[in-house]
Amino acid sequence: MKKFFSISMLVVFISAGLFAQDKNISKAPKNFSNETVIVYGPWIESDNQINESFENATFPPAGWTKLNPDGGTGWNRQTVGTTPIPGWNGGTVTAVPNGQGGSAMAYMTWNQGGTTGNDSWLITPQLMNVQAGDSIKFWTRKFSNYADRIDIKVSTTTNNNTAAFSINLATINFATTDSGWVSRGFALTPAVTPGSNIYIAFREFVADNFNDGDALFIDLVSAGGTIIPVELASFSAIADKENVFLSWSTVTETNNQGFSVERKAAGGEFTAIGFINGKGTTTERNEYSYVDRGVTPGTYSYRLKQVDFDGTFEYFAAAEVDVYAPTEFAMEQNYPNPFNPSTNINFSLATDSKVSLKVFNVLGQEVASLVNGSLAAGKHTINFDAKNLNSGIYFAKLEATGVNGQSFSSIKKMTLNK
Repeated sequence: MKKFFSISMLVVFISAGLFAQDKNISKAPKNFSNETVIVYGPWIESDNQINESFENATFPPAGWTKLNPDGGTGWNRQTVGTTPIPGWNGGTVTAVPNGQGGSAMAYMTWNQGGTTGNDSWLITPQLMNVQAGDSIKFWTRKFSNYADRIDIKVSTTTNNNTAAFSINLATINFATTDSGWVSRGFALTPAVTPGSNIYIAFREFVADNFNDGDALFIDLVSAGGTIIPVELASFSAIADKENVFLSWSTVTETNNQGFSVERKAAGGEFTAIGFINGKGTTTERNEYSYVDRGVTPGTYSYRLKQVDFDGTFEYFAAAEVDVYAPTEFAMEQNYPNPFNPSTNINFSLATDSKVSLKVFNVLGQEVASLVNGSLAAGKHTINFDAKNLNSGIYFAKLEATGVNGQSFSSIKKMTLNK
């Protein structure tokens, strides 16, 4: 019987390891207690505002509470630059990207809960006299590739009993991909009756902490009379040849002037490439899009900088996309066409080439030589200015000879209409 039990347990451990190989197994939880653990931060007077960035070394912070029905150690404090991330074989603790997060944050991961599952609560100080329009705002980051969740729950009575947190303000389900830092915000009313005194809990819950538990971070928690932020529902970046199509949607917007679209090449810094106006204040879902045209081959990250009318701003998590080099020679129709007095001629080179781009009139006479030399593989845009020419039909002729001996020729008809 003992032999059968040993073999069975070995199979279980090997099977589990296949799903959690990036976790530091030597750091598995050793707490077998089933008793609820309560840890109180230093006492403070209740207020109608909460602002916490976890910079003080004391954890939980003043007025905060840790409630751990799973018997584990629960949430703790981590600092920027810590590597590997505690409980894991890799990763680095990073700061909130808006520059206001400081060097510390709250942290919860798979081996800080119970023996097999996590039910770990981090509870704010009491928030007094909630009013219509009050909200809670915070940043979250999820590291690793597991499915986990955080519930945002509210109690109107006490902070030391999970049953008292009967109001579920929101459930954040993390997908099985790294999320990066994301700004989140939720209205407290009408879920909470105006005039109420409340506690707000961040509950990390996972039934199987070894196979499903993530590494979760929280920072810059504010609650009370704060403006409901722009709540982003989705953000995606898709490359189509040399163009990158960005799309995003919002669930709610308050005081939203708009979005600055920023791009970063691999190893570079984010720079603004465009601005899309927002909808001000709205509770309706809105869709936005932006096209970054003529992007050279490479790996790029795109992010949104949301700007309020008062100048305050916040960043949303970035999306990464690969733009690949052209695989064939091509010449596009000039744009605009008809044109007055200038137009763009776009073409692609599959390899480094010697290029000739000339313009002819209907008599076959050359009227302009736009390119005569070597160009690198990739997408190219040449501007043709016809301010000194008469209205009429013209022809752009492209000839290219690649370093590999491949040749290409194409002619496009253009209309100058003054």
